[in-house]
Amino acid sequence: MTVNEHHDQLNHTKSKRNKIIWFFTIGLLVIGLAFFLLWLFYLRFHQWTDNAYANGNLININSAVSGSVVAFYADDTDLVKEGQLLVRLDSTDYELTYNKELASLAAVVLQVRQLYSNVQANAALKESKKVALERAQFDYENRSRLVDSRAVSKEEFVHAKDTLLMAEKELNQSTYQWMSSQDAAGNTAPEQHPLIQQQKEVVRRAYYNLKHCAIYAPYTGYVAQRTVDVGEWVTNTTNLMAIIPTNYVWVDANFKETQLDRMRIGQPTTVTFDLYGSGVKYEGKVLGIASGSGSVFSVIPPQNATGNWIKIVQRLPVRIALDPNVVAKYPVRLGLSAQVAVDVTDLDLPMLAQKPSTQSVGCTHVFDLDFSELEKKMDEIIRENFSSKAPSS
Repeated sequence: MTVNEHHDQLNHTKSKRNKIIWFFTIGLLVIGLAFFLLWLFYLRFHQWTDNAYANGNLININSAVSGSVVAFYADDTDLVKEGQLLVRLDSTDYELTYNKELASLAAVVLQVRQLYSNVQANAALKESKKVALERAQFDYENRSRLVDSRAVSKEEFVHAKDTLLMAEKELNQSTYQWMSSQDAAGNTAPEQHPLIQQQKEVVRRAYYNLKHCAIYAPYTGYVAQRTVDVGEWVTNTTNLMAIIPTNYVWVDANFKETQLDRMRIGQPTTVTFDLYGSGVKYEGKVLGIASGSGSVFSVIPPQNATGNWIKIVQRLPVRIALDPNVVAKYPVRLGLSAQVAVDVTDLDLPMLAQKPSTQSVGCTHVFDLDFSELEKKMDEIIRENFSSKAPSS
């Protein structure tokens, strides 16, 4: 190879290397420009995290009364509707107590009837004592005019005086007895006497306990963590099973504190779950930002006033609502991993809630008892044990 050929080869290699460097530099500039444009028009208006998980309500089912389980009607993964029977307890003891309190109500009615009868009896006794006093007063005055003329003996006069004093005391005694019986009877109608009202409350409590031997689902959802079994003795602190509602789930997205400066309540979000992949997107919005990081609410809060303190970027949970229509089509299980992107363009929205919530977030009516039939039954017992015409005070 000649010197000229060698020189030409070196120039060709150098030219090729320069072209590669220029293409690489241009490629870097294009990538940098693309990334800048992406940041300028998208990334700076969106915050993203994959530290997010599905969350929802987990309703623990407990018994309002103690007793032995005789049957349960739902198991793990079963769908239950609100008001569906879940567990039944042995109600024998509560039935006996309920019947006993109904009988006690009849006894109390008779007792109250006697109280009002005592008022009339003592009133009649007082009138008879008043008549006896008038007669004793007449006898005493009559003998006091005749004792000086010895038309009556002094002994008979003394007896008349003693009879008068005794009649006065008996009248006072009968008056106090009448007043005492009035106080015991009270100024209310017999059916509204406090003793009857008190016993009616006892009957209602017995009825309440009896009805709560049947435990119903307070909400529609799927059963999880069923621990109850037949024959088990349960109390009001025993967890029988749990119900997870499917129509109210959300995502707790843990954003860094440096990502929250532009985040507001009501901003739109896009959520994807690992379960369904990026092809299924859930549209939602920011419901609220937690008032403290997770470390603040831990059992042992951190103490940063130490010499070995190291700054760690904190994360705050942000609650994300999900589109219920998509949730109905693609159910979300609690604890699923999610990726959340928040559009933080709208800064006119508030960072914190501005109005207190006045509506119930959750509500159930399975614990409402209808006492109308019981009230009719108690009124019938009261009428039967009072006379056809109740005595008055």
